[in-house]
Amino acid sequence: MKLLLFPGFLSLLIGGASIVHADDCDTKLTTQERAIFASLPPDDQQTLTKMKMKDGSPATCEFRAGLIDMLGNHPPEARAKAFHYLLKNTLDNQD
Repeated sequence: MKLLLFPGFLSLLIGGASIVHADDCDTKLTTQERAIFASLPPDDQQTLTKMKMKDGSPATCEFRAGLIDMLGNHPPEARAKAFHYLLKNTLDNQD
């Protein structure tokens, strides 16, 4: 029985680590993109990190970086409003 528990535990550890690593886009963002992301309110940051593509898969780092680049065209005080505009009028509704 102990022999069966160890491989199961090991696979959970490896699978969990890969999921955490796959969601970490911070290393793929430029310094400017990180600064723009940090200027968003915490709720908007969380929404951006939990976005999904049309097929239900998590949004890619490149997609998130593109949205952040678009928000960079707005002054910091208007970025949250621009992000909400994108969510409401441009992107599909998220569940």
